[in-house]
Amino acid sequence: MNIFNRNNNTCEDCKEKLPSYADLISHARKVHHRHITKCTGCGKEFIHEKDRLHHAREEHEQKVKSRYR
Repeated sequence: MNIFNRNNNTCEDCKEKLPSYADLISHARKVHHRHITKCTGCGKEFIHEKDRLHHAREEHEQKVKSRYR
């Protein structure tokens, strides 16, 4: 169940709309006691592990590959 809608920073669980994704992350921690996962490459935070993995593949692996070409 995806309780967070990143497109408009709205918590689907309680319907609270937040001004930014950073505020949504904070809300997830404080209100819903969600574990937040952090990218080891740049420190960006994600609510879901699958989002962190996608970010790492798209942002960090492509940059590494392009350095060696």
